[in-house]
Amino acid sequence: MKKSDALFLVGLVLLVAGAAVLIYGIVAYNNASSSIGNALGKLLTGRSQAENQAVIEMIAGGAAAVIGVAVLLLRGRRARR
Repeated sequence: MKKSDALFLVGLVLLVAGAAVLIYGIVAYNNASSSIGNALGKLLTGRSQAENQAVIEMIAGGAAAVIGVAVLLLRGRRARR
């Protein structure tokens, strides 16, 4: 396996996994925002653990997807040289 093939696989895995985690975070945030238990916890403590976790998932998924796209684009530039 050539180095460029390995970079392609790494970039592709980061992109797909990052997108999946981002979508999962969005769905989890929407579910947490509409749950009664979450609203009660927010009322008592002033913050929502479920919403915070979902935001962290969205940020991490988005970052992984962006890194995956960057790896794929950089790999393409190196392959053309």
